[in-house]
Amino acid sequence: MSSNLRRPFSTRINLQPVDNSWLVILLIILLVFFWGFAVYVEGVDGILMQEWLRGNAVLSVLADLPAVPWILSFFHIKVLRHFIPVAVGWYFAYDAAVVLVRMLYDLPDRAGAQRFLSRLRGSNLGGSVPEVTPGSLAIQRHESVLLRVGGPGQVRVPPGHVLVTELNGRFQRILPAGKHRLGRYEYIHAALDLQPQERVLDEFAAFSRDGIELRVGLSIVYRLKMGSQVPTRENPYPYDETAVRTAAYAQTVTDDRGTISTWEDTPINMAKGTLTAILAGFRLDEIIAPERAGEEPYRTLRNELLRQLRLKLDNLGIDLQAVGIHRIDLPIGVNEQYIDYWKSHWESQMLLNMIDGEATAVEEMEIAQAEAEIMMIQAIQEGIQRAKREGSTAHMEEVVALRLVEALEKMARQSQRLSPLPNTLLPQLDGLRKQLSSGNFDPRSPGNPLL
Repeated sequence: MSSNLRRPFSTRINLQPVDNSWLVILLIILLVFFWGFAVYVEGVDGILMQEWLRGNAVLSVLADLPAVPWILSFFHIKVLRHFIPVAVGWYFAYDAAVVLVRMLYDLPDRAGAQRFLSRLRGSNLGGSVPEVTPGSLAIQRHESVLLRVGGPGQVRVPPGHVLVTELNGRFQRILPAGKHRLGRYEYIHAALDLQPQERVLDEFAAFSRDGIELRVGLSIVYRLKMGSQVPTRENPYPYDETAVRTAAYAQTVTDDRGTISTWEDTPINMAKGTLTAILAGFRLDEIIAPERAGEEPYRTLRNELLRQLRLKLDNLGIDLQAVGIHRIDLPIGVNEQYIDYWKSHWESQMLLNMIDGEATAVEEMEIAQAEAEIMMIQAIQEGIQRAKREGSTAHMEEVVALRLVEALEKMARQSQRLSPLPNTLLPQLDGLRKQLSSGNFDPRSPGNPLL
C-alpha cells in the first residue's frame, strides 16, 4: 500500500492529482517493441533493404552507408501497414475521450472539450490568459472551461485583488496580484477586491420609538482587514489571510433565482438593520427637534452606529473605515400626521400641567387654612396666658382680640404672595390693632364688632 493511501481520508482528499506522465514513457516503450515485432513478422531486414536501394539509381548511394538500410527497414510499407489499426484505434479512443469530457463537464462545443483535454494532458497551456475580477468571474465561467472546471491553466490577478482556489471542494491557496498557474482541477472559488469599498443606501424605511415612519439614507466605507501588515509601494494592498478566507466563504443565496449575496453586500445590509434598531430607541422629537440647545442627534446616531457596526464587522474580517447618515426625513403625507401627534401630545401635557397646578393650589389653600386655624388658636392661648400673667382678667376679651387681630394681619401678609387681597383689608386690620393696643376700642359700640 502506498504512503498516500496510509494517510487519513481528510488529508488525502486535498492532495494534488497523481502525476501520470510515466504512462507516456511506457506507451513509447510498448510502441518501440510493437514496431520491432512488426519488422520481425514481415521479415524485412537490412540486407533486403540494401538490395532495394542498390536497384534504385537515386537512392543507391544510401546502400553502402552503415546502419542506414537497417533503419530504413523499419519504414518499409509492409511494416508501416501494421500501424493502420493502431492509428484508427487511437482516433476512436481520442474521440471517445473528447465526447466523455464534453458530457462530464457540460462543455458547449467539441473544440472546448479538445482544448480542455489537451490541458489535462499537459500538451497545451498556451493561449490567452484570462484576467479574473469579482465582477467578471461569474460571466467568464460560462465562457471559459478553465474557470468553470479548473486547471491546469494560467490566470492573471489584477492589482488590488486576490483569488481563493479550491481542490476537491476544499480550500487550497490564496493567489495575490500577478500571473499564476493553476494545478490540475484547481478551481477558482472566489475573487476578492482588497481596495476600500463604498456603498450607499439612498432611502429605506425606519420607525421612531413613537411609531412615526422615517426615510433614512446612509453610506459606509470598508475593506478587508490588513492584519499586521502595512501598505508599501511594492504591496499597496496587504491582506489578512484569515479575513480573506472568511470573506470568500461568506456567500448566501438570497432568493429563488439563485442570487448570491457576497461579503461585499453584508456591511450595508448590516448597517441598515443596526441603524433601524437604533432609531427605534428615540422619539421623533429627540431626532428632529432636540429639546436642549447644542444637541446634535445626527452625530449621536452616527457615533452609536459606528461603534455597534464596527464590532459586528470585525468578527467577519472586515475593517469599517467610515459611516455617514445622509438624511432622516418624514415621508410625504406624514407631516400632517406628525403635526397632529405633536399637538395632541402637547395639549395633553398642558392639561396635565394645569390639573397639577390646580391640585397644588387647592393643596396650598387647605394647608394655609389649617395653618390659619392653628395660628388663631395659638393667638387665643397666648392672649389668655398674657392676661393671666398681667392679672388683668377683666380685660381678657381685649387681650384675646388683640392677639387675633395680630394673627389675622400676619396671615393676610403671607397670603398676599399667593393671591391678591382687597386694598382696604390691611389698613383696617392695622387700625383695629392700634385701637386695641391703646384701650380705646369698645366692642359693644355700633360698627366695632370684635370678630
